[in-house]
Amino acid sequence: MNFFSMLRLLFMIIASVGLAGCRSEDVPLASVAGTITMNGEPLPGATVLFRPRTTEGDSELKGASESFGKTDEQGHFELAVVMTGETGAVVGPNDVIITLDAFEEILPSYDSAGKDRRGPNPIPAEYNSKTTLKLDVPSGGTEDADFKLVNPDFKVPDKSAHPDKDV
Repeated sequence: MNFFSMLRLLFMIIASVGLAGCRSEDVPLASVAGTITMNGEPLPGATVLFRPRTTEGDSELKGASESFGKTDEQGHFELAVVMTGETGAVVGPNDVIITLDAFEEILPSYDSAGKDRRGPNPIPAEYNSKTTLKLDVPSGGTEDADFKLVNPDFKVPDKSAHPDKDV
């Protein structure tokens, strides 16, 4: 075996070991479910994202383990890991982000004058882009990950701006 073949084999072994360490089974998960309300009423069509808080030592491992869920008509959601689809969220502290599909950055909808048809985002920034929401996921999981959002000016977004999306 020549030098380059040995070097290539060594690189493949190191890469395989490195990738094997990134599996979600190396990150403790627990099932998470709850309800999102806005002004005391269930919030349907919301996306709930749990982003594990990381440290310098575990950022690579936890960084790929965000979890998300979608609220039903009663505002209820259950989480699954984004990359693997496994049920749950990373055990420990998580930042929580809640948004409506129509207000995700990838879905702008403008009229002929260049005005965003969605109007102002009814979910205040403190619940998404500047979130203050947190949850420490217990190792046994929880079915009480409830978040009570408040926005006195809340109005359900106009579905005609995104007829193919649940809003």
